[in-house]
Amino acid sequence: MNLLHNVKWLTLSQVVKVACQLLGLVIFARYLTPKDIGVMSLTMIVVSFVNILRDMGSSAAIIQKEEIDDTLISSVFILNTIMGFSLAIIFYFLSYYISHFFQLELLQYTIKLISITFILNSITSVHLALLERKSKFRTIALTEVISSICALTMGIYFATHDYGVYSLVFQTLSFSLLTSISFCFFSGWKVKFIFDIDKIKSIFKFSSNLVLFNFVNYFSRNSDEMIIGKFFTASILGEYSLAYRVMLFPVQNMRSILTRSLYPILSRLQTSSNEAVEVYLKSIKAIAMIVPPVMLCLSTVSHEFTLLVFGSQWLLLPKLLVWLSVVGILQAIVSTTGAVFMSKGKTDLLLYISIFNSVLQVGSFIIGGFYNIEVLVKLYLLANVIMFFPNTMLAVRLLGGRFSDFMLCIYKPMLCAALMFFLIKLIGLYFVYFNISLIEIFIIKILLSFVTYTSLLLLINPNVYYIVKNKIMLALGN
Repeated sequence: MNLLHNVKWLTLSQVVKVACQLLGLVIFARYLTPKDIGVMSLTMIVVSFVNILRDMGSSAAIIQKEEIDDTLISSVFILNTIMGFSLAIIFYFLSYYISHFFQLELLQYTIKLISITFILNSITSVHLALLERKSKFRTIALTEVISSICALTMGIYFATHDYGVYSLVFQTLSFSLLTSISFCFFSGWKVKFIFDIDKIKSIFKFSSNLVLFNFVNYFSRNSDEMIIGKFFTASILGEYSLAYRVMLFPVQNMRSILTRSLYPILSRLQTSSNEAVEVYLKSIKAIAMIVPPVMLCLSTVSHEFTLLVFGSQWLLLPKLLVWLSVVGILQAIVSTTGAVFMSKGKTDLLLYISIFNSVLQVGSFIIGGFYNIEVLVKLYLLANVIMFFPNTMLAVRLLGGRFSDFMLCIYKPMLCAALMFFLIKLIGLYFVYFNISLIEIFIIKILLSFVTYTSLLLLINPNVYYIVKNKIMLALGN
């Protein structure tokens, strides 16, 4: 079990999922309305909330514990299954009141349909945890790749046949069903109906703090769409939701790859501080070299990107992407700290820092809600800047490392990305004097961004080329 092996297979999975998501975004943005996107965004808020409750943090405990037995696994499985069915029934009947609160009748039906995934995901959460504990990310990656492609195909079919928001619902249901069947089959664990309350109590401290953290994190991360959905129109929510999803592409993908890879490895290195710090800083360095230039490049081409990919009906999207791209950089780095806290069993500390984060984020959303969507996004960025330092400092110190080493890992690539951004913005001012098309401007900006960033990075750190080359050769060799 090693980080490179995990990253390699999860990267494959994420690349395919990103391609599916990008293709889906383009097609759905063409065939669906901003209101459809807004309704699905509110539906996914419910899904995110249920995901906190469906296993009560018990699956993460299975990965973190050094020793587990069949009785513990079976007890967790039964607990999760009961929770899954209960939550599906509860939200099926709550769907009317949720839709009434947001004054969107369509929301009632999307929640009822999506509640099927609560059962599927709860039943198979143990199977997935066992696969991740054993670092069987090749199996997980192939399962997610095939499921993503099949689910996207179904979603596109229904979108092009005028099913509206239901095409997104069917896509989500398909992915959940396919992955659930595969995880059950490949995990190798056979269901046993053994329940021991003492086994559940043995992981209670870890899981209860994790659930509380997830609760706080949920309201912190979703309060923006709740506030926008309540006080602004569904169309504005749809524009914000699409901008946020575009911003989250690199963030979610890096977070998914590295956090899922890091967590089981750091959990096994609880007694090896030096090795754990080395693994973590390598992950941070990888994020710092990839995410900042991608996000700032997106910011420089936000206008051209929106018109070419999504169409002229998305009026607010370019402005929102400019600010959210910086948020994406900060979140990509901060998102890795959760794996550190959980691997050390410090879910109580994770809870406390999440409360701090939540106060900042929710506060920015509430204040922004009194003004307009652009002010809200700018305040959200400010909150993320303030959150960045205490979160990363605590994580590094918990591993036994120094914050100065952490900053040394990120300052060079982030400086190069910032210089690239300002240079491309400056050059972009002169495009109005030339008779070139929108797509030509888009391509030129991207090429200039790549060349500028790469040149600056090699100028500041000439060894980067050889390091990256050796890593690629090593990855291919494995």
